[in-house]
Amino acid sequence: MKKGLSGQKWAQVSDWEIKRSGVSFSVDTAAYWKKKAPQGALFWIMGSDQWSLLPQWKDFRRLARCVHFLVFPRPATPKPRRGIRMTILPVRFDFSSTEIRQRVLRGLSIRGLVLEDLEKCICESQSYR
Repeated sequence: MKKGLSGQKWAQVSDWEIKRSGVSFSVDTAAYWKKKAPQGALFWIMGSDQWSLLPQWKDFRRLARCVHFLVFPRPATPKPRRGIRMTILPVRFDFSSTEIRQRVLRGLSIRGLVLEDLEKCICESQSYR
């Protein structure tokens, strides 16, 4: 994440989730950051494929009270949900992080799917293998 967001002044990367013990759910992460920065704005970026599955997520309504969702059309344009803040991002991105990890595992190129520095970092670290 740090490599991928390098130079992006609007973004901050934390290792809080990695350092905590036990299972980590999105709602727990969002609640932690909301408590730490109650006046801050939290955004959750996802594709419309995950947006459609949101009701299956643990405590998704509580998560929705903590964050504003930014949703990529992937492949379909997301439909608004009553009482949940969501903005459709005006760009289509058809590759998910899961698909990128699967490509790396199969030895396929990820060139053009991630920033060049991030591609180099992933290939050198072999963290997805």
